Amino acid sequence: MNRSRSSLLLVGAAVVLAVVGFLLVFGGGGNDGGRGGSVGGSAGGSPGSSASADTDDPVAAPTEGDAGGDGAPPPGDQPADTPTTAETSDDASEPLEPSDTPTARPTPGPRQTPTLPPGMQQPEPVVVPDPATVDGADPTAVAVAALTAAYSFDAATDASSEDAMNRVQAWLAAPHDSSAYDLDGLRQDVQRDWEQWAAHQAFASINAIEPHTTDVDTPDTDTRAERRFYVRMTPIGRDAWNGALVEHQWFAFLERDSAADPWRIVELQTPLAHR
Repeated sequence: MNRSRSSLLLVGAAVVLAVVGFLLVFGGGGNDGGRGGSVGGSAGGSPGSSASADTDDPVAAPTEGDAGGDGAPPPGDQPADTPTTAETSDDASEPLEPSDTPTARPTPGPRQTPTLPPGMQQPEPVVVPDPATVDGADPTAVAVAALTAAYSFDAATDASSEDAMNRVQAWLAAPHDSSAYDLDGLRQDVQRDWEQWAAHQAFASINAIEPHTTDVDTPDTDTRAERRFYVRMTPIGRDAWNGALVEHQWFAFLERDSAADPWRIVELQTPLAHR
């Protein structure tokens, strides 16, 4: 009698355990959101227990199984080859070419002499007449020689515009900085731009020294004469730079002690309107 009761209890316990095991196997997958399925489905992939059939999201998140089982992307979605750390460091250590360097600047080329059309010549610096070759008995020749020397500026050979004034002195009766002459004003005008002249190795090119006469000019005497001129000059750079045209009117007054003596300029003035 006792054996029968014990057998019944064992059979009942087995039935209960079987029911509990059945519920765990077939009913436990619903608590994880439908993604895992049963244990047998996850491990063996049994039909009817796939993730896409049990999930509410139409686009199922990829699992490790979808990625190939080891975290690697599928063969068709392989990413492009990327340089390794060693390759990147090797490229970065290579020096840049000069053209790729932001601070690189082109080296300026040498100054070029301009090419002129056929038949034209490059202006030349002013040639100061030799006092020994100037006819001292001709007041016009003396005045032209003095004005030519006054405009003989050359930044390539002169230290300043004062050098041109010194070359005028051979035809003057008094020092060139005397109040009787406006030469100091001419010197200052050019000296103001001397830095620019020097940058271009510029010289004065005299376009013309034109005599100007009127009906009321005072006639010459044996010891006194006067002349009027328009002087046009353009600064010319040896690198093809040209300055602005300069035009001045000059009044030259000459004297000499006797008809046997050479003429000397005693006064050289220019109206302020022309300076």
